[in-house]
Amino acid sequence: MIRIQYLISGKVQGVGFRPFVYKLATNLGIVGFIKNNNQGVEIQVQGDKYKLEKFEDLLQNNLPILANITNIKKNSIDILYTGQFEIIQSQNNKSKHSPFRKATVLPDTAICFECKTDISTNNNSKYYKYFATNCTNCGPRYSIIQTVPYDRINTSMKEFNLCKSCHKEYKNPLNRRYHAQPTSCKECGPQLELKIKNEELIINDNEIFHKIPSLIKNGKIGAIKGIGGFHIVCDATNDKVVQRLRELKNRPSKPFAIMCKDIASIKDIANISKKEQEILQSKEAPIVILEKQNNNNISKYIAPNINKIGCLLPYTALHYLLFEYVQNPIVATSANISGEPIITKIEDIKEKLPFIIL
Repeated sequence: MIRIQYLISGKVQGVGFRPFVYKLATNLGIVGFIKNNNQGVEIQVQGDKYKLEKFEDLLQNNLPILANITNIKKNSIDILYTGQFEIIQSQNNKSKHSPFRKATVLPDTAICFECKTDISTNNNSKYYKYFATNCTNCGPRYSIIQTVPYDRINTSMKEFNLCKSCHKEYKNPLNRRYHAQPTSCKECGPQLELKIKNEELIINDNEIFHKIPSLIKNGKIGAIKGIGGFHIVCDATNDKVVQRLRELKNRPSKPFAIMCKDIASIKDIANISKKEQEILQSKEAPIVILEKQNNNNISKYIAPNINKIGCLLPYTALHYLLFEYVQNPIVATSANISGEPIITKIEDIKEKLPFIIL
């Protein structure tokens, strides 16, 4: 019987790493614990030599999709008598002599396949058509964190108390929403709002999803708050509205990026290689610069005088839900003003971008 301590740094917080280790240890019959600290995670495992060798091999070679280990410090320590493997309270270790840098908090990540299934499958799920659906495999991280370690109390989600059902999932190491810090549902999470100028429309989510596409189709310019700030949006096929947006933003020729419903919609606009498609559908969901097709219905003012166009796919539950009703690609350009902080409040949108109507 031996006991090993691992101090691990890398992308190991907010990516399902602790439940992964919990399941690994319990399946092998190993006892000990794992906990976050502000350098990464600490793991202590105890068992026979063969089981610990197997644990270490799987730990390094079978990681969750978003996890990455950059440094491991391994120590043999005294045996303790404990009856199970546990996930225990995070610690905020501020020692100046720590061998690790502060824990890496991952960038925001596009909605995963499982969450897309949750929002689109009407099985009485609390996540059905919920615009802020996420789990440990996707969703916001960097944009909501205030300090490390990456725990809910240290994020902007601390204002939203989990309902009984979400709390049960949050505390279950076998659930993919275990310690998913932005997790919430219709009952306990942020609520969707639609404002036209200074008037807030008192309508439910389903009516909002119907109303916004109608406004976009009718040539309105709006701002959608997503992960990491606001996007200015409008119909990307409407010459008049795209030209008006250029005038209002004082952006004479710099190309706009467009968001399309799916890969098929992008293929109607641009030529896509296999590699470009892989990048478009990756967890980062970036804007990819593609070669325009000669015949497409995108406004000539989107990317004037060049044969390239920047496209991206929906990357949040809100985007996917909107594209159930939005027919055309939309302009999706940042609302942020060059040299200024990211706009995160509707009041700043009204002040700095008064032409926005929704």
